[in-house]
Amino acid sequence: MTLGEKIQKLRKQQGLSQEALAEKVTVTRQTISKWELGQSTPDLDFIARLSDIFNVTSDYLIKDDMIEPDELPYKKREYRLSEKGKRIILVSFSAAALAAICICLICDYFTAEKLSWSVISAFAIIAAWLVMLPSLTTIGKIVLKTLLVVSIVPVPILVVLALFLNIPLVFTMGICIAVVSIIAIWIIYGIFRKFYKKLWRALGCALLVMIPTPIAITYIVAYFIPEVSHDITSIIFNSAITLILSLVFFGMDYLSTRKKEELQK
Repeated sequence: MTLGEKIQKLRKQQGLSQEALAEKVTVTRQTISKWELGQSTPDLDFIARLSDIFNVTSDYLIKDDMIEPDELPYKKREYRLSEKGKRIILVSFSAAALAAICICLICDYFTAEKLSWSVISAFAIIAAWLVMLPSLTTIGKIVLKTLLVVSIVPVPILVVLALFLNIPLVFTMGICIAVVSIIAIWIIYGIFRKFYKKLWRALGCALLVMIPTPIAITYIVAYFIPEVSHDITSIIFNSAITLILSLVFFGMDYLSTRKKEELQK
């Protein structure tokens, strides 16, 4: 049974029209129709939402194995924030962020009669607010949209800090470190997207990515600030520990795969 057929069967079992299901999933009726006809496939965020609505596991929806209705792998209900709950959190978080910025600016001005550290604090709070925004305002692909924000936010923050502190090095060195970090984050995101069904393998690959990342950052700092020394022994030790952990995760993945193969025999 295909994913579309399962969605259609479960929808009818619950007495929902395509319009009613579309409203619950917060998509259009045409989208539901395309899913059921197999013309398009819901992404992982919508799969999770559908599994909650139908009270079945995500694996049941994704896997094509035929399962009789009486044997559906029902799961325990999990709490998920409603759209109203997200709006309340967004308003509360925004109000708290605005209050924190105002307090920083006021305290800084009345204690030093000028703005200094408060500007940095204000931009840090704004950056945190922007990173939180996708998870509270968007429906699908929350992780992807959050990563896009994380990839963009450092540039204006570093520009403002460099101009405010009048230290160009803050931007040049900061942007290099940011690029290396963002590339690593996107690679790790791609790894988990590819191996989302194999968590141990994803963790092992992610740790492999984490080996060159801190090394690159260390040498970037050393390039821009030659007087800052870097400990080769510490770098080798940390890399070895990370590699060992990665190999452990790959071993767990191997054992997990073997166990599944034996159960299928």
